[in-house]
Amino acid sequence: MSEQLTIGMVVDNEYYGDPRVSNEAKILVQAGYRVKILCFNFGSYPDREIVDGIELVRVRMVKKTKKRLSALMLTLPYYRWFWRKAISGFIASEKIDVLHAHDMYMARAAREGIGNRAVPLVLDLHEHYPAAIMNYNWAIRFPARLIVRPWRWKRFEGRYLHMADKIILISADFKKDVLSRFPDLKEKNLIVYPNVPDLDELMSYPVDQNILDKQGKFIVFYFGAVAERRGIFTSLEALKLLIKKYPDITMLFIGPVDKADRDRFERYLNDPLLSQNVIHYPWKDISLLPSYINISDICMSPATKNPQHESGIGNKIFQYMSFGRPIIVSDCRPMQELIEREECGLVFTNQNAEELADRIEVLYNNPGLRNEMGEKGRKAALAKYNVGVFKQNLVGLYSEFPKI
Repeated sequence: MSEQLTIGMVVDNEYYGDPRVSNEAKILVQAGYRVKILCFNFGSYPDREIVDGIELVRVRMVKKTKKRLSALMLTLPYYRWFWRKAISGFIASEKIDVLHAHDMYMARAAREGIGNRAVPLVLDLHEHYPAAIMNYNWAIRFPARLIVRPWRWKRFEGRYLHMADKIILISADFKKDVLSRFPDLKEKNLIVYPNVPDLDELMSYPVDQNILDKQGKFIVFYFGAVAERRGIFTSLEALKLLIKKYPDITMLFIGPVDKADRDRFERYLNDPLLSQNVIHYPWKDISLLPSYINISDICMSPATKNPQHESGIGNKIFQYMSFGRPIIVSDCRPMQELIEREECGLVFTNQNAEELADRIEVLYNNPGLRNEMGEKGRKAALAKYNVGVFKQNLVGLYSEFPKI
């Protein structure tokens, strides 16, 4: 670069809400770009701050207000108008050369915020959003679905994707799917950057061997949103089958519970049959994740099969692999292909509690197999599935943009 390009990222969350955002920003800063991020401040951070060389520009909003306005995005335009104005001011005041908007639903506000300026738009698809929202119970249940109108996102998907100059996708499968449905998009403008971890950061966190008193427990660990769509209730039904024979098997869940699924999850937690064999923490800092993986015997991702979960692989899978734990996943194609290719775990048919229980039992009774699979996963993560391997995809994309 002859001159330093200023990249303006936009994310409708707090900066610390998604490791994908910080991982990408750090890569670009290390490559010599100036990165500024426009994000929310729900009240606990300064309005401007520099973190790891990244300049954060925060806009204040009450979190509950954000949730309500964003849910109504296709019914009332206030949320889009808010971001359009904020993005326009951000581009002007921060002298942004390229705008990088996170998540499909931000495309229109980003394009309108750019206006007539010669600022390219990069759209970063964290997930297959139209498919994702059709699997959120809060969005599809009556009467919310009449207000949220989740089905309309499928209709708008093509229009929003065509607003971008470049698109970043989370997997080669997702890229292939997008091109098959929108063949007029140019393949050269679509790049793949998976949800892989920053191993330097992940491995820098100390491991606390006593973070949880196992007391002879066999720990099956899940990290992420607790919801029906993530297969959590399938895993709890599997646990019911297992503890009759193996009373030491305990499931550890770390993550927030979807509001629409909260009552159902609470009933499982209060079930006398399960109450001593389920541990749930709504939130733990990411720095503690290595410690929880370390004390676990098996890690799992029992997600239900749908177009969203078929579009890529969650960050948690690569994190589990990095610390040498065997993994049990459902038969969502990208996860299944990874686990079978690297021989680092077992696969079950999604929503089949009996099969999941069987896979857990196989690993429970075979410590040698657990160690072998865990080691294969660890080696694969270090060699193939981390930021260091994929960062050039992102850096190469930005090398195409000239300084304005």
